Amino acid sequence: MKYFLVSFSRSSNGAISLLKEKMEKLGMITYDLEDADYVIAVGDRWETYDFTFHCWQAGKKIIHLWAGECTPGCDDEIHRHAITLMSDVQLCTNEHAKKRVEDLCKIGGKTPNATVIGNVMMENLVFDDRVLGEAGLEDKKYDVILYNPFRGHIEEDIRQVLRILMEGEVEDIKGDKDSGFKVPFIWLRPNTDRGYEYILKYANSPSQSRPRFLSLVKHCRKFITNSSCAYYEAPFLIDKKQIIQIGLRNAERESKIARMDIPHASDNIIRSLQELEKTQTKGQQNF
Repeated sequence: MKYFLVSFSRSSNGAISLLKEKMEKLGMITYDLEDADYVIAVGDRWETYDFTFHCWQAGKKIIHLWAGECTPGCDDEIHRHAITLMSDVQLCTNEHAKKRVEDLCKIGGKTPNATVIGNVMMENLVFDDRVLGEAGLEDKKYDVILYNPFRGHIEEDIRQVLRILMEGEVEDIKGDKDSGFKVPFIWLRPNTDRGYEYILKYANSPSQSRPRFLSLVKHCRKFITNSSCAYYEAPFLIDKKQIIQIGLRNAERESKIARMDIPHASDNIIRSLQELEKTQTKGQQNF
């Protein structure tokens, strides 16, 4: 069987790179949508939702990776749950997400087919420390800011970020005087959800590849964010005291309490797909 991977996010593209590499070696990937037995929809971006919706309308079978996550108040929430309802198979990072998928499918009148496979983000921690030299941060203490739009809270959250940056003024840290702050900072461009234009005027860095981004976080003094990285990768890279949560975007994220270190996620996914193939082959024989 052949699988067509659908991912339109810098973060998810980087996170699934190891899975994609393994599937390619096994001959499981196709780049011809017409040739695909299944479309694997990764995550919750609106671009992924649009593409998946058209595939679903065309009768393609859908597998949803990262089904059942929870970010109330974000556009991602609607996209993610809609993709789950269109999917034939749901791959979840943890038991809390699986339970949410089962509840959602029950409401939607469909039978769930959810499996806990762990999180590919956690096994694919690849770094590119060259970014430190290019940004002139090799011998400096610095902060990293990644703030993504959260509808109805953007201005309030931005004020919180600025207050935290200003607190660096009273700390005994030698920084870059040209920046206006004693502590230099890298403020990354946000994702393109509604309201991102307002945040762009504060960003002083383009989006980075996943390895470069993880290197920035790994060596930073503070990570100021409302992104999921605060619960997924960052706690494995820096002390939790260095992670400064902004606003309510992650208030309900089950990764705060769920097990996030299930090993071999990409291998678990591949095994699930191989079991799916066996089930389908057996069903065809019975037919």
